[in-house]
Amino acid sequence: MDELILEWPLPHIQPRVELSPNVTSNLERAVHHLLGLQRTDGYWWFTLEANETIGAEFIFLMNFLGNADPLVLQGIARRIRDVQRADGTWALYYDGPADLSSTVECYFALKLAGVSPTEPCMQKARSFILAQGGIEKVRVFTRIHLALFGIVPWDTCPAMPLEAILLPEWFPVNIYSFSSWARATIVPLFIISSFKPVKPVPGIDLEELFLHPAPKRRYDLKSKEGFLSWEYAFIHFDKIIKKTPRISLGRLRNLSIYKAKKWISEHIDAVEDIYPALAYAALAMKTLGEPNDSPIIKKAVDALTMFQQVYDEPDLPALPDEIRDDGITRPSQLREQKKLPGGTRIHQQCCISPVWDTPWSAVALLEAGVPPDHPAMIKAARWLIKKQILGVRGDWSVRCPEPRPGGWAFEFENDYFPDVDDTIQVLHVLHRVTLPATEKMNAIERGLEWAIAMQNDDGGWAAFDKNNRREIVNRIPFSDHGACLDPSSPDITGRMLELLLTLNFSPDERRIRRAIDYLRSTQESFGGWFARWGINYIYGTWAVLTGLAPLKTPEANAMVERGAKWLASVQRPDGGWGESPESYVQKAYVPLGTSTASQTAWAVMGLVAAGKTDTPECRRGIEFLLNEQNQVGTWDELHHTGTGFPGHFYIRYHGYRSYFPLLALARYRNA
Repeated sequence: MDELILEWPLPHIQPRVELSPNVTSNLERAVHHLLGLQRTDGYWWFTLEANETIGAEFIFLMNFLGNADPLVLQGIARRIRDVQRADGTWALYYDGPADLSSTVECYFALKLAGVSPTEPCMQKARSFILAQGGIEKVRVFTRIHLALFGIVPWDTCPAMPLEAILLPEWFPVNIYSFSSWARATIVPLFIISSFKPVKPVPGIDLEELFLHPAPKRRYDLKSKEGFLSWEYAFIHFDKIIKKTPRISLGRLRNLSIYKAKKWISEHIDAVEDIYPALAYAALAMKTLGEPNDSPIIKKAVDALTMFQQVYDEPDLPALPDEIRDDGITRPSQLREQKKLPGGTRIHQQCCISPVWDTPWSAVALLEAGVPPDHPAMIKAARWLIKKQILGVRGDWSVRCPEPRPGGWAFEFENDYFPDVDDTIQVLHVLHRVTLPATEKMNAIERGLEWAIAMQNDDGGWAAFDKNNRREIVNRIPFSDHGACLDPSSPDITGRMLELLLTLNFSPDERRIRRAIDYLRSTQESFGGWFARWGINYIYGTWAVLTGLAPLKTPEANAMVERGAKWLASVQRPDGGWGESPESYVQKAYVPLGTSTASQTAWAVMGLVAAGKTDTPECRRGIEFLLNEQNQVGTWDELHHTGTGFPGHFYIRYHGYRSYFPLLALARYRNA
């Protein structure tokens, strides 16, 4: 069993300049706290919290597979009820607007777990659902889950012909036209939507959530873009497919099943990816008649079960940061050991983030004064080197065949889907930590070779794929969330630029010039930058400022000045910063209404990078962080400040409230 690392003296931080005693003491407390959370293997791993549809859909999966553990389902149901708001609804993020599809899924999950529709919590949810138009108005993915149980007909869901798996890579739309996360979901959905399995739960329906009787229900997809648009064309093509009699294609159908199953098997065997890809893989294999103990279903369910966190009290801020495989954290094992009490809550994570949490924690500690040869840093670097993906040419190689594998993924295991964002941060750590060159240089060279090669034709970098920007795929009815692409983003591009300059690449190098041109073209009229992976303009502006500021050219200085001026202009009266996920919906900066520690840290670091350390805005931001630090040494933060899919899926990274404020205090001191 892993133990927390506290086996050597913790460092005393020596500031480089004379500072307020509060800065030094707060830094020391934050360093001690973060060091104390490192695992003995060398990594950090914090809770990743999304929304309650993740737990609801695990309940759906267990019911479809026919192996639902009542105690586990009750634990997830308690968690879902804990997070329900006073008006009976569920949202996509903390304190966000009520969301119809999320509320329908949570209601259905509670009903499957045995909660009576007559209970007040269910009656409130039902009132909201009916007021919003009922089940007929839910999103495509919610319809798919409901169709699995016969709640809605399968023809209310977009057609996804299984034979589409055979489309070649040169075809205008094929599976590699979609982002990695969409691709890993679409391939199993080809099987599911083609076979249209239905497994009703005896005695369970959702008739009370419909406004109209069955003959009058309308689920038609509607175009938001008008008659002359790809979206309109795809919607009508979808109708034609559904009305065309199904022709048995014999060998072609069998070949499609074989290819889809092979693709799923190869990927699931080497990944511990994300929900819903894991769940849909299990659903697809069950649809094809595989038993629950088949390798694919077992691997997918085991991974999702490992994502679960068990806790005792309905206290949202206190979710545990559990240790992987410690023998007692999995609900099934707790049940067997009779340690799963009646009031237990189970939080279902959608994913896990150790290869993201570890390098950010390490960089924050290094900036704060932990020596680069400190045992904690050595252990972290060696653990990260072991996680480099060297032997698998993942999905990225379809569009980028030149480099050798060398990236890092987000999770413990995800060989097919390394990403540029994680790779950047790991390379920062390996560059700084004191390891023999023979031990780390190959890892750095391979990682850098891979990341550089992933630059897109527009000069920017995306997360998982190269030149994945064919906008037509976001017009397919399946893509009603509009998040099926992985184009360049300013936040990743700014961070990649920072890395290259840190490693002494010449500012005149062609790739850097192209990156600068991309960032110039994406600067918003108000001065900030959009961010794909953090909320939103505050995150993006910080990331770009850290990349541009070292250039010191007139062109870069002008962009930096505008970005810093905008950051200062949106500071809140309490000295902090806070931005709402609604920024993605409104396509403009939307203040949160409160300040958060992580977003304040990003803004402060952006100002520091821009040379605005000795300004009232920067000093007030630092004072906010000092005043808000708790006695443990971290910061309290309930809001979601990470982004999964803009407009649809957000993440509360529990590590953000520990390592980003520490990093901001350290960079302020070091400046």
